[in-house]
Amino acid sequence: MALGRTSTVPLGALVGRPALGLVVLTGSDQLDRPIRWAHVSELRDPVPYLLGGELLLTAGVNFPEDVDAYVRGLVTAGVQALGFGITPVYDEVPARLVEACTRHGLPLLALPPSTPFLAVSQAVSVALAEAEHAELRWLSEAQATLTRAALRPNPVRAVVGELAGLADWWCVLVGADGVLAQVGVDGVDPAVFELAARVRTGSGPRSASTEIGSSHVVAYPVEPGEVLVVGAAAPFSVADRAVIAVALALLALAERADGRSVTKMLVGEDDFTGYRVVRGRRKSRAGKDFDLGTALVDVEGGRLRAVVTTSPDVVAAQEAGWLLAVSSPVGVGDLPSADREAERMLERAVAIGRPVTGADGVAALVDPAAAARFATSLLEPLAQRPELVTTLRTWLACNGNWDRTAAELGVHRNSVRHRIGVVARELAIDLSDAQRRMELWFALRWSD
Repeated sequence: MALGRTSTVPLGALVGRPALGLVVLTGSDQLDRPIRWAHVSELRDPVPYLLGGELLLTAGVNFPEDVDAYVRGLVTAGVQALGFGITPVYDEVPARLVEACTRHGLPLLALPPSTPFLAVSQAVSVALAEAEHAELRWLSEAQATLTRAALRPNPVRAVVGELAGLADWWCVLVGADGVLAQVGVDGVDPAVFELAARVRTGSGPRSASTEIGSSHVVAYPVEPGEVLVVGAAAPFSVADRAVIAVALALLALAERADGRSVTKMLVGEDDFTGYRVVRGRRKSRAGKDFDLGTALVDVEGGRLRAVVTTSPDVVAAQEAGWLLAVSSPVGVGDLPSADREAERMLERAVAIGRPVTGADGVAALVDPAAAARFATSLLEPLAQRPELVTTLRTWLACNGNWDRTAAELGVHRNSVRHRIGVVARELAIDLSDAQRRMELWFALRWSD
């Protein structure tokens, strides 16, 4: 399961591994710094090759004279800590490096001769894997907890309560007439109502994030007139937002469905086959909000993804500055494949500059101009023989059945056989080949 982000581990998790023997020389109060990866570099200026978040490892080969500028560059590049390997170049960490790291607030670790850089890199990889596994386990447990809450007699309050308890958050469900549920906070800051009002009065795919007091806050619409506001002491991670999305879906279901419907969906017995996945791209920065009619919307960087139960107005969306692709309707178990379909459709929509929906079929995935050229080229020999075109179209629609084709056209079956024979000769095509018949079918559609 990809979480769509780069995991991190605190520096202290590496320092706390006795086998590495790491010694903290500076920054002992910064062991909570997030490490994304370990990187080895002996360049005098490694900054152009850094991405940020590194535990940079060096043995001091080619070490620059201006150590202060070296450390300052690392800090500017986003390096989280520096690990210095003792021997073979230096018998101890240079004092001027310790001073520079202290001056610029960069944690400095000493690696004993017995600890190769590879061991540190492996430890980072293991710690990242452990963090990823722990996060996946938390996501699974959180979803199960919220699901059980949705099946209680008062599902809305139960879901809000459990959501707040998952990560020491505070949650407020705000309705048009005030607070519907609140957990983890005694009084509600007026800024919460202002934030909810901003989300409520907007339209289309929307959410809001801000800071209220000492809390990082996000707000999402649940049902018309209702907004879920969640606050935390730290910024929300991708995993946090995924859990909130689960709560939003359950709250929306609990608000507008009876317990039986909720139960069916949660245990995989939902027989509704009208779910659609919508993928979209903002055509310009001036794109306006529009209503998709669902709270299950993810908008990031000018792109959106949503799950809807009714096909949205793609024309209205385009007028609002959004280009949409809408999958074919599916059941809940086929949503992943519908998402992939919508993603491919969006690529096509961007290429042709207009919306694409599952109702358009495969033809929508082909450039209209290219399709017309293909149809003209293939059917050119029949351009002056409309009766042959009609016969071919009917015969293909009847799956090659002579009697049904004859009945549809009101002619004798032998006439159908004769005409199809002429078509095969004129087009130089073997009509017993399923692929060639398929090409003809599309060519006929594109020639209309």
